[in-house]
Amino acid sequence: MQLCPHCGQSNMEGVVFCQKCGIALVAVPLATRQLIGGDVQGGTDELSSESVVMLQFNAQEAPLTVQVKHEVILGRITEQAEETTYINLTAFGGEEQGVSRRHARLLRDNKALYLMDLNSTNGTRLNGEVLPAAVEKRLRDGDEITLGKLKLFVYFKI
Repeated sequence: MQLCPHCGQSNMEGVVFCQKCGIALVAVPLATRQLIGGDVQGGTDELSSESVVMLQFNAQEAPLTVQVKHEVILGRITEQAEETTYINLTAFGGEEQGVSRRHARLLRDNKALYLMDLNSTNGTRLNGEVLPAAVEKRLRDGDEITLGKLKLFVYFKI
């Protein structure tokens, strides 16, 4: 059995993603997209069939890899519920940088991933633009999200 470092769930040996919260239990290989014809537009807005995203908080650290079952709550709480993963951002400086307990939500709808501010105290920005509370915006591979003052990048695993 292997224990999930995020939620404490016991998982069978060989399982890649925690069966309870969806956090990667082992290193997940990353891939780089090949640019065709010099295209430098933003990344894709479609998740792969695995629905895996990487959240990059700091260039020096490995990204946090999550399989998005239905929704992911970003904030400073550690609760877990079926189909929902709660990511505690305290370890990434969340409290010092103004992240609310329930700051924002990532929601998967088929192959699309949406970001929504949960009426946070210090706001959410997507690629530098303020995201009004309770408004869903579709994410693209490589988007920059700012929760309070905490910046992170979201990458879609291909």
